[in-house]
Amino acid sequence: MNGVQKQRLLTQPIRIGGVEIAGRFVKAAYTETMCTEDGFVTDQLIQHYEELARGGTPLLITGATYFNKYSQAMKRGLALDHDDKIPGLQRLTRTVQQYGSKIFVQLYHVGRQAAPGNVGRTDAQAPSARYEFTVGCMPRAMTIEEIHDCVYQFGLAAARAKQAGFDGIELHAAHGYLISSFLTPHTNRRTDQYGGSFENRLRFLVEVYRAMREQVGRDFPIVIKLNGHDDLPLRKGLNTEDCVRIALRMQKEGIDGVEVSCGHYESGITSDRGNWKGFFRTMVTYGAAKDWPASHRAVIRLLSPLLSWFYNRISGFRPAFNLSYAQAFKQALDIPVICVGGFAEVALIDEALESGGCDLVAAARPVIADPHLFNHLKAGVRGPQCDFCQGCFARAGAMPADCYNPRVRAEKALMLRAEQGTDLVSRPVNAGWQSCANEIRPTKTSPRNNDERQYEG
Repeated sequence: MNGVQKQRLLTQPIRIGGVEIAGRFVKAAYTETMCTEDGFVTDQLIQHYEELARGGTPLLITGATYFNKYSQAMKRGLALDHDDKIPGLQRLTRTVQQYGSKIFVQLYHVGRQAAPGNVGRTDAQAPSARYEFTVGCMPRAMTIEEIHDCVYQFGLAAARAKQAGFDGIELHAAHGYLISSFLTPHTNRRTDQYGGSFENRLRFLVEVYRAMREQVGRDFPIVIKLNGHDDLPLRKGLNTEDCVRIALRMQKEGIDGVEVSCGHYESGITSDRGNWKGFFRTMVTYGAAKDWPASHRAVIRLLSPLLSWFYNRISGFRPAFNLSYAQAFKQALDIPVICVGGFAEVALIDEALESGGCDLVAAARPVIADPHLFNHLKAGVRGPQCDFCQGCFARAGAMPADCYNPRVRAEKALMLRAEQGTDLVSRPVNAGWQSCANEIRPTKTSPRNNDERQYEG
Protein backbone atom coordinates (compact mmCIF):
# COMPACT_ATOMS: atom_id res chain seq x y z
CA MET A 1 0.00 0.00 0.00
CA ASN A 2 1.49 3.36 -1.00
CA GLY A 3 1.91 6.42 1.20
CA VAL A 4 -1.18 8.23 -0.15
CA GLN A 5 -3.41 5.27 0.67
CA LYS A 6 -1.90 5.05 4.15
CA GLN A 7 -2.63 8.69 4.81
CA ARG A 8 -6.12 8.26 3.47
CA LEU A 9 -6.78 5.49 5.98
CA LEU A 10 -5.29 7.47 8.89
CA THR A 11 -7.54 10.42 8.04
CA GLN A 12 -10.69 8.43 7.28
CA PRO A 13 -13.65 9.61 9.42
CA ILE A 14 -15.29 7.23 11.86
CA ARG A 15 -18.43 7.45 13.96
CA ILE A 16 -18.44 6.82 17.69
CA GLY A 17 -22.08 6.69 18.65
CA GLY A 18 -23.72 9.75 17.17
CA VAL A 19 -20.48 11.73 16.71
CA GLU A 20 -18.25 11.71 13.65
CA ILE A 21 -14.52 11.83 14.35
CA ALA A 22 -12.47 13.36 11.52
CA GLY A 23 -9.62 10.84 11.71
CA ARG A 24 -8.37 7.69 13.40
CA PHE A 25 -6.06 9.34 15.92
CA VAL A 26 -6.89 10.07 19.57
CA LYS A 27 -5.15 12.08 22.24
CA ALA A 28 -5.31 9.63 25.16
CA ALA A 29 -5.92 10.73 28.73
CA TYR A 30 -3.04 11.91 30.88
CA THR A 31 -2.78 13.93 34.07
CA GLU A 32 -2.57 17.59 33.04
CA THR A 33 -2.00 19.17 36.51
CA MET A 34 -3.19 22.50 35.11
CA CYS A 35 -6.43 23.21 37.00
CA THR A 36 -6.85 25.08 40.25
CA GLU A 37 -6.40 23.02 43.39
CA ASP A 38 -10.17 22.53 43.58
CA GLY A 39 -10.54 21.44 39.96
CA PHE A 40 -11.57 24.57 38.06
CA VAL A 41 -10.45 25.10 34.47
CA THR A 42 -7.60 27.60 34.00
CA ASP A 43 -6.27 29.54 31.03
CA GLN A 44 -3.23 27.27 31.11
CA LEU A 45 -5.41 24.17 30.60
CA ILE A 46 -7.34 25.81 27.77
CA GLN A 47 -4.13 26.88 26.02
CA HIS A 48 -2.80 23.32 26.35
CA TYR A 49 -5.86 21.83 24.67
CA GLU A 50 -6.08 24.58 22.09
CA GLU A 51 -2.59 23.69 20.87
CA LEU A 52 -3.59 20.04 20.56
CA ALA A 53 -6.71 20.99 18.60
CA ARG A 54 -4.74 23.42 16.44
CA GLY A 55 -2.43 20.50 15.68
CA GLY A 56 -5.36 18.70 14.07
CA THR A 57 -6.00 16.02 16.72
CA PRO A 58 -9.37 14.51 15.73
CA LEU A 59 -10.41 13.34 19.21
CA LEU A 60 -9.14 14.62 22.55
CA ILE A 61 -9.82 12.73 25.78
CA THR A 62 -9.21 14.73 28.94
CA GLY A 63 -7.19 13.56 31.87
CA ALA A 64 -8.96 11.55 34.56
CA THR A 65 -11.73 13.75 35.97
CA TYR A 66 -13.03 13.30 39.51
CA PHE A 67 -16.59 13.87 40.72
CA ASN A 68 -16.44 13.53 44.53
CA LYS A 69 -13.83 13.62 47.28
CA TYR A 70 -13.06 9.89 47.17
CA SER A 71 -12.62 9.80 43.40
CA GLN A 72 -9.84 12.42 43.43
CA ALA A 73 -6.23 11.28 43.26
CA MET A 74 -4.18 14.45 42.91
CA LYS A 75 -4.39 18.20 43.25
CA ARG A 76 -4.93 20.40 40.22
CA GLY A 77 -6.84 17.72 38.32
CA LEU A 78 -10.04 18.36 36.38
CA ALA A 79 -13.30 18.10 38.34
CA LEU A 80 -17.00 17.57 37.62
CA ASP A 81 -18.06 17.50 41.26
CA HIS A 82 -20.32 20.56 41.25
CA ASP A 83 -22.28 22.68 38.77
CA ASP A 84 -19.87 25.57 39.37
CA LYS A 85 -17.31 23.74 37.18
CA ILE A 86 -19.57 23.88 34.10
CA PRO A 87 -18.82 27.45 32.85
CA GLY A 88 -15.06 26.82 32.75
CA LEU A 89 -15.55 23.50 31.02
CA GLN A 90 -17.76 25.19 28.44
CA ARG A 91 -14.84 27.49 27.64
CA LEU A 92 -12.64 24.42 27.20
CA THR A 93 -15.02 22.51 24.92
CA ARG A 94 -15.80 25.54 22.74
CA THR A 95 -12.12 26.30 22.31
CA VAL A 96 -11.36 22.77 21.11
CA GLN A 97 -14.42 22.44 18.89
CA GLN A 98 -13.72 25.63 16.94
CA TYR A 99 -10.83 23.75 15.27
CA GLY A 100 -13.02 20.83 14.25
CA SER A 101 -11.75 18.49 16.97
CA LYS A 102 -14.04 16.53 19.28
CA ILE A 103 -13.47 16.30 23.01
CA PHE A 104 -14.55 13.57 25.46
CA VAL A 105 -14.18 13.84 29.23
CA GLN A 106 -12.75 10.86 31.09
CA LEU A 107 -14.63 10.10 34.31
CA TYR A 108 -12.96 7.95 36.95
CA HIS A 109 -12.68 7.06 40.61
CA VAL A 110 -9.15 6.44 41.91
CA GLY A 111 -10.25 3.74 44.37
CA ARG A 112 -7.49 1.96 46.30
CA GLN A 113 -4.60 3.30 44.19
CA ALA A 114 -4.61 6.51 46.17
CA ALA A 115 -2.40 8.58 48.42
CA PRO A 116 -5.26 10.14 50.41
CA GLY A 117 -3.07 12.61 52.24
CA ASN A 118 -2.15 14.30 48.94
CA VAL A 119 -5.71 15.61 48.62
CA GLY A 120 -6.56 16.11 52.28
CA ARG A 121 -8.29 12.79 52.92
CA THR A 122 -7.60 10.22 55.59
CA ASP A 123 -8.92 7.12 53.81
CA ALA A 124 -9.65 5.53 50.45
CA GLN A 125 -12.55 3.49 49.09
CA ALA A 126 -12.39 0.11 47.39
CA PRO A 127 -14.58 -2.94 46.89
CA SER A 128 -12.51 -4.75 49.55
CA ALA A 129 -9.88 -3.85 52.13
CA ARG A 130 -6.90 -5.08 50.12
CA TYR A 131 -3.56 -3.34 50.71
CA GLU A 132 -2.12 -1.54 47.66
CA PHE A 133 1.64 -1.77 48.08
CA THR A 134 2.82 0.51 45.27
CA VAL A 135 1.33 3.60 46.91
CA GLY A 136 1.16 2.19 50.43
CA CYS A 137 -2.61 2.45 50.78
CA MET A 138 -4.92 0.28 52.88
CA PRO A 139 -8.42 1.19 51.67
CA ARG A 140 -11.67 0.37 53.41
CA ALA A 141 -14.44 -1.65 51.81
CA MET A 142 -17.34 0.43 50.54
CA THR A 143 -20.73 -0.08 52.17
CA ILE A 144 -23.75 -0.83 49.98
CA GLU A 145 -24.99 2.71 50.66
CA GLU A 146 -21.66 4.15 49.51
CA ILE A 147 -21.76 2.06 46.34
CA HIS A 148 -25.25 3.30 45.51
CA ASP A 149 -24.26 6.90 46.22
CA CYS A 150 -21.16 6.55 44.02
CA VAL A 151 -23.29 5.23 41.16
CA TYR A 152 -25.64 8.20 41.55
CA GLN A 153 -22.76 10.68 41.55
CA PHE A 154 -21.28 9.15 38.38
CA GLY A 155 -24.65 9.88 36.78
CA LEU A 156 -24.66 13.49 37.97
CA ALA A 157 -21.14 13.98 36.62
CA ALA A 158 -22.25 12.66 33.23
CA ALA A 159 -25.11 15.15 33.16
CA ARG A 160 -22.69 17.98 33.93
CA ALA A 161 -20.36 16.76 31.16
CA LYS A 162 -23.14 16.98 28.59
CA GLN A 163 -24.19 20.41 29.85
CA ALA A 164 -20.56 21.56 29.61
CA GLY A 165 -20.56 20.79 25.89
CA PHE A 166 -18.38 17.67 25.76
CA ASP A 167 -18.93 15.52 22.69
CA GLY A 168 -18.85 12.33 24.74
CA ILE A 169 -17.58 10.55 27.85
CA GLU A 170 -14.93 7.94 28.44
CA LEU A 171 -15.62 5.84 31.53
CA HIS A 172 -12.34 4.61 33.04
CA ALA A 173 -12.71 0.96 34.00
CA ALA A 174 -9.05 -0.04 33.60
CA HIS A 175 -5.69 0.18 35.41
CA GLY A 176 -6.86 -0.99 38.83
CA TYR A 177 -8.93 2.09 39.65
CA LEU A 178 -12.27 1.65 41.40
CA ILE A 179 -14.35 0.14 38.59
CA SER A 180 -11.44 -2.05 37.49
CA SER A 181 -10.95 -3.26 41.05
CA PHE A 182 -14.59 -4.32 41.23
CA LEU A 183 -14.10 -6.38 38.06
CA THR A 184 -10.92 -8.17 39.21
CA PRO A 185 -11.21 -11.09 41.68
CA HIS A 186 -7.83 -10.26 43.24
CA THR A 187 -9.09 -6.88 44.42
CA ASN A 188 -12.76 -7.77 44.88
CA ARG A 189 -13.26 -10.21 47.78
CA ARG A 190 -16.86 -9.23 48.50
CA THR A 191 -19.45 -11.88 49.29
CA ASP A 192 -22.55 -9.76 48.57
CA GLN A 193 -24.21 -8.87 45.25
CA TYR A 194 -21.11 -6.92 44.14
CA GLY A 195 -18.59 -9.76 44.46
CA GLY A 196 -17.97 -13.38 43.64
CA SER A 197 -19.46 -14.35 40.27
CA PHE A 198 -18.71 -12.65 36.96
CA GLU A 199 -22.13 -10.96 36.91
CA ASN A 200 -21.77 -9.77 40.48
CA ARG A 201 -18.33 -8.28 39.87
CA LEU A 202 -19.71 -6.61 36.73
CA ARG A 203 -22.71 -5.17 38.57
CA PHE A 204 -21.04 -1.93 39.69
CA LEU A 205 -19.87 -1.09 36.15
CA VAL A 206 -23.30 -1.84 34.69
CA GLU A 207 -25.05 0.30 37.28
CA VAL A 208 -22.64 3.20 36.72
CA TYR A 209 -23.13 3.00 32.97
CA ARG A 210 -26.93 2.89 33.28
CA ALA A 211 -26.94 5.87 35.65
CA MET A 212 -24.84 7.85 33.18
CA ARG A 213 -26.94 6.80 30.19
CA GLU A 214 -30.12 7.81 31.98
CA GLN A 215 -28.70 11.30 32.41
CA VAL A 216 -27.27 11.89 28.92
CA GLY A 217 -29.63 9.97 26.64
CA ARG A 218 -29.00 7.31 24.05
CA ASP A 219 -27.44 9.57 21.38
CA PHE A 220 -24.63 10.89 23.58
CA PRO A 221 -21.46 8.78 23.11
CA ILE A 222 -20.11 6.84 26.08
CA VAL A 223 -16.98 4.75 25.54
CA ILE A 224 -15.24 2.62 28.11
CA LYS A 225 -11.55 2.12 28.87
CA LEU A 226 -10.83 -1.52 29.71
CA ASN A 227 -7.80 -3.64 30.35
CA GLY A 228 -6.89 -6.14 27.68
CA HIS A 229 -5.18 -8.09 30.48
CA ASP A 230 -4.72 -7.38 34.18
CA ASP A 231 -1.05 -8.48 34.14
CA LEU A 232 -1.32 -9.95 37.64
CA PRO A 233 0.66 -13.20 37.62
CA LEU A 234 0.15 -15.47 40.64
CA ARG A 235 -2.96 -13.45 41.53
CA LYS A 236 -6.59 -13.76 40.45
CA GLY A 237 -6.47 -11.21 37.66
CA LEU A 238 -8.45 -10.98 34.43
CA ASN A 239 -7.05 -12.46 31.25
CA THR A 240 -7.87 -11.26 27.74
CA GLU A 241 -10.81 -13.65 27.37
CA ASP A 242 -12.32 -12.26 30.59
CA CYS A 243 -11.81 -8.68 29.44
CA VAL A 244 -13.40 -9.30 26.04
CA ARG A 245 -16.33 -10.92 27.80
CA ILE A 246 -16.81 -7.71 29.81
CA ALA A 247 -16.68 -5.67 26.61
CA LEU A 248 -19.28 -7.88 24.93
CA ARG A 249 -21.58 -7.47 27.91
CA MET A 250 -21.14 -3.70 27.82
CA GLN A 251 -21.74 -3.63 24.07
CA LYS A 252 -25.06 -5.31 24.77
CA GLU A 253 -25.77 -2.57 27.33
CA GLY A 254 -25.21 0.03 24.61
CA ILE A 255 -21.63 1.26 25.06
CA ASP A 256 -20.37 3.10 21.96
CA GLY A 257 -16.70 2.10 21.89
CA VAL A 258 -13.83 0.55 23.84
CA GLU A 259 -10.29 1.79 24.47
CA VAL A 260 -7.96 -1.11 25.22
CA SER A 261 -5.09 -0.74 27.70
CA CYS A 262 -3.66 -3.08 30.36
CA GLY A 263 -2.44 -3.55 33.89
CA HIS A 264 -2.87 -2.37 37.47
CA TYR A 265 -0.35 -0.40 39.51
CA GLU A 266 0.58 -3.76 41.06
CA SER A 267 1.50 -5.06 37.60
CA GLY A 268 4.55 -2.81 37.45
CA ILE A 269 2.47 -0.15 35.67
CA THR A 270 2.46 -2.01 32.36
CA SER A 271 -0.04 0.58 31.12
CA ASP A 272 2.83 3.08 30.81
CA ARG A 273 5.76 1.14 29.43
CA GLY A 274 8.95 3.13 29.02
CA ASN A 275 12.45 3.68 30.33
CA TRP A 276 12.22 3.62 34.12
CA LYS A 277 15.81 4.70 34.78
CA GLY A 278 15.68 7.49 37.36
CA PHE A 279 11.86 7.49 37.39
CA PHE A 280 11.40 6.78 41.09
CA ARG A 281 13.96 9.28 42.33
CA THR A 282 12.36 11.93 40.09
CA MET A 283 8.86 10.99 41.27
CA VAL A 284 9.68 11.49 44.97
CA THR A 285 11.66 14.67 44.28
CA TYR A 286 9.47 16.51 41.75
CA GLY A 287 6.33 14.38 41.28
CA ALA A 288 3.23 13.67 43.31
CA ALA A 289 5.20 11.36 45.62
CA LYS A 290 7.13 14.33 47.02
CA ASP A 291 4.19 14.76 49.43
CA TRP A 292 4.27 11.15 50.61
CA PRO A 293 5.50 10.38 54.14
CA ALA A 294 9.24 10.96 54.55
CA SER A 295 9.88 7.34 55.48
CA HIS A 296 8.18 6.11 52.31
CA ARG A 297 10.17 8.55 50.17
CA ALA A 298 13.44 7.55 51.83
CA VAL A 299 12.83 3.88 51.06
CA ILE A 300 12.02 4.67 47.42
CA ARG A 301 15.20 6.76 47.05
CA LEU A 302 17.26 3.98 48.56
CA LEU A 303 15.72 1.33 46.32
CA SER A 304 15.50 3.51 43.21
CA PRO A 305 18.21 1.69 41.18
CA LEU A 306 16.71 -1.70 42.00
CA LEU A 307 13.16 -0.51 41.25
CA SER A 308 14.25 0.97 37.94
CA TRP A 309 15.96 -2.28 36.97
CA PHE A 310 12.92 -4.33 38.00
CA TYR A 311 10.39 -2.14 36.17
CA ASN A 312 12.52 -2.09 33.03
CA ARG A 313 12.47 -5.88 33.11
CA ILE A 314 8.71 -6.22 33.49
CA SER A 315 7.37 -3.07 31.79
CA GLY A 316 10.14 -1.62 29.67
CA PHE A 317 9.08 0.00 26.43
CA ARG A 318 8.01 -1.85 23.34
CA PRO A 319 6.03 -0.41 20.39
CA ALA A 320 2.25 -0.92 20.15
CA PHE A 321 2.30 -2.95 23.34
CA ASN A 322 -1.47 -3.39 23.61
CA LEU A 323 -2.19 -4.18 19.98
CA SER A 324 -2.51 -7.95 20.44
CA TYR A 325 -5.15 -7.32 23.11
CA ALA A 326 -6.98 -4.83 20.90
CA GLN A 327 -7.07 -7.37 18.08
CA ALA A 328 -8.99 -9.79 20.32
CA PHE A 329 -11.54 -7.06 21.09
CA LYS A 330 -11.78 -6.06 17.42
CA GLN A 331 -12.56 -9.64 16.38
CA ALA A 332 -15.37 -9.93 18.95
CA LEU A 333 -17.03 -6.49 18.91
CA ASP A 334 -19.14 -4.49 16.47
CA ILE A 335 -18.29 -1.11 18.02
CA PRO A 336 -15.09 0.94 17.45
CA VAL A 337 -11.97 -0.31 19.22
CA ILE A 338 -9.26 2.18 20.23
CA CYS A 339 -5.76 0.88 20.99
CA VAL A 340 -3.47 2.92 23.23
CA GLY A 341 0.19 2.36 24.10
CA GLY A 342 3.48 2.84 22.29
CA PHE A 343 2.29 4.65 19.16
CA ALA A 344 4.54 7.42 17.86
CA GLU A 345 5.74 6.37 14.38
CA VAL A 346 3.49 6.74 11.33
CA ALA A 347 4.42 3.32 9.92
CA LEU A 348 3.42 1.63 13.16
CA ILE A 349 0.13 3.53 13.31
CA ASP A 350 -0.67 2.73 9.68
CA GLU A 351 0.10 -0.95 10.23
CA ALA A 352 -2.15 -1.12 13.30
CA LEU A 353 -5.05 0.37 11.34
CA GLU A 354 -4.46 -1.47 8.06
CA SER A 355 -4.10 -4.85 9.76
CA GLY A 356 -7.54 -4.50 11.29
CA GLY A 357 -6.08 -4.66 14.78
CA CYS A 358 -8.04 -1.60 15.85
CA ASP A 359 -10.22 1.19 14.49
CA LEU A 360 -8.34 4.10 16.08
CA VAL A 361 -4.99 4.54 17.80
CA ALA A 362 -4.45 6.68 20.89
CA ALA A 363 -1.30 8.32 22.22
CA ALA A 364 -0.50 10.29 25.38
CA ARG A 365 3.24 10.84 25.83
CA PRO A 366 3.86 11.31 22.07
CA VAL A 367 1.36 14.20 21.92
CA ILE A 368 2.89 15.78 25.01
CA ALA A 369 6.16 15.84 23.07
CA ASP A 370 4.45 16.92 19.83
CA PRO A 371 0.96 18.45 20.18
CA HIS A 372 0.85 18.72 16.35
CA LEU A 373 1.56 15.02 15.93
CA PHE A 374 -1.56 14.25 13.87
CA ASN A 375 -0.83 17.01 11.35
CA HIS A 376 2.77 15.87 11.18
CA LEU A 377 1.66 12.28 10.52
CA LYS A 378 -0.61 13.43 7.71
CA ALA A 379 2.02 15.64 6.10
CA GLY A 380 4.91 13.23 6.41
CA VAL A 381 6.78 15.66 8.65
CA ARG A 382 8.76 14.27 11.57
CA GLY A 383 8.10 16.43 14.59
CA PRO A 384 9.59 16.26 18.09
CA GLN A 385 9.81 12.54 18.86
CA CYS A 386 8.89 11.09 22.26
CA ASP A 387 11.47 8.54 23.41
CA PHE A 388 9.27 7.32 26.30
CA CYS A 389 11.82 8.46 28.87
CA GLN A 390 9.05 8.78 31.52
CA GLY A 391 10.12 12.29 32.57
CA CYS A 392 6.56 13.58 32.13
CA PHE A 393 5.00 10.62 33.90
CA ALA A 394 7.37 10.91 36.87
CA ARG A 395 6.14 14.49 37.48
CA ALA A 396 2.42 13.78 36.94
CA GLY A 397 0.21 15.29 39.60
CA ALA A 398 2.79 17.83 40.76
CA MET A 399 4.08 19.62 37.64
CA PRO A 400 2.16 20.55 34.47
CA ALA A 401 2.06 17.96 31.69
CA ASP A 402 4.96 18.78 29.40
CA CYS A 403 8.04 17.18 27.97
CA TYR A 404 10.89 17.25 30.50
CA ASN A 405 13.53 15.71 28.27
CA PRO A 406 15.80 18.71 27.50
CA ARG A 407 16.52 17.65 23.92
CA VAL A 408 12.92 16.88 22.95
CA ARG A 409 11.59 19.88 24.86
CA ALA A 410 13.87 22.19 22.89
CA GLU A 411 12.65 20.64 19.64
CA LYS A 412 9.08 21.13 20.79
CA ALA A 413 9.70 24.81 21.55
CA LEU A 414 11.24 25.26 18.12
CA MET A 415 8.37 23.47 16.40
CA LEU A 416 5.67 25.48 18.15
CA ARG A 417 7.40 28.71 17.20
CA ALA A 418 7.92 27.65 13.60
CA GLU A 419 4.40 26.29 13.11
CA GLN A 420 2.56 29.44 14.07
CA GLY A 421 0.05 30.01 11.28
CA THR A 422 1.45 27.19 9.12
CA ASP A 423 -0.69 24.79 7.10
CA LEU A 424 1.16 21.51 7.46
CA VAL A 425 -1.09 19.55 5.11
CA SER A 426 -0.25 21.71 2.09
CA ARG A 427 3.45 22.04 2.89
CA PRO A 428 6.04 19.96 0.96
CA VAL A 429 7.05 16.87 2.93
CA ASN A 430 10.67 17.91 3.29
CA ALA A 431 9.85 21.42 4.50
CA GLY A 432 9.00 22.27 8.09
CA TRP A 433 10.27 23.30 11.43
CA GLN A 434 13.49 21.30 11.00
CA SER A 435 14.70 23.83 8.42
CA CYS A 436 15.50 26.27 11.21
CA ALA A 437 16.79 23.65 13.63
CA ASN A 438 20.00 25.55 14.31
CA GLU A 439 18.11 28.53 15.73
CA ILE A 440 17.39 26.99 19.12
CA ARG A 441 19.61 24.86 21.30
CA PRO A 442 18.64 23.33 24.65
CA THR A 443 20.10 25.36 27.49
CA LYS A 444 19.75 25.24 31.23
CA THR A 445 18.67 28.86 31.41
CA SER A 446 16.04 28.96 28.64
CA PRO A 447 12.50 29.31 30.05
CA ARG A 448 11.34 26.75 27.47
CA ASN A 449 13.71 24.10 28.76
CA ASN A 450 13.85 22.15 31.95
CA ASP A 451 16.87 22.39 34.20
CA GLU A 452 18.85 19.25 33.44
CA ARG A 453 19.39 18.71 37.14
CA GLN A 454 15.63 18.01 37.31
CA TYR A 455 15.73 15.53 34.46
CA GLU A 456 16.44 12.03 35.66
CA GLY A 457 13.97 10.05 33.57
